[in-house]
Amino acid sequence: MAFAGLKKQINKANQYMNEKIGGAEGTKLDDDFVEMERKTDITFELVEELQLKTKEYLQPNPTARAKMAAVKGISKLSGQAKASTYPQPEGVLGDCMTTFGKKLGDTDSVYAAALYETGEAFKLMADCHYGLDDSVKQNFLEPLHQLQTKDLKEVMVRCVPVPMSFSLKNLFNVL
Repeated sequence: MAFAGLKKQINKANQYMNEKIGGAEGTKLDDDFVEMERKTDITFELVEELQLKTKEYLQPNPTARAKMAAVKGISKLSGQAKASTYPQPEGVLGDCMTTFGKKLGDTDSVYAAALYETGEAFKLMADCHYGLDDSVKQNFLEPLHQLQTKDLKEVMVRCVPVPMSFSLKNLFNVL
């Protein structure tokens, strides 16, 4: 049995050398086989990326969000007010799905079409999430910040409590 395996390996090496050195033509692969091999490679890459992006979608990375906030703060300080938004996990997953849906791209492949459509739906969810973020910032956080920084400080200045010692001195001076 071991001798048969060795003989097979020698024949493979002989064929490879004949193709490379001797100019012999290699075995031609069928077009269907080449297409199937391409789809298999894309599917392997898809599964790998899809697992990674789905895990990121389910548990977003807080470190990446903190890094984006730090970069945004530094750019504000340096005068570069270019606002880069945090990429929503839904959008990243949607991009992955649409990209691989296009790569698989068969007109008769239900899986490629479903992958593409699901990716588009995730992109729409990301757009809605961006809209929600903007709405919360504009309609909730900014008024709270306004209240904290201006309105409450103004009230605090007007209603400064009089120290006890000051009021007692005034009382004794009046009497």
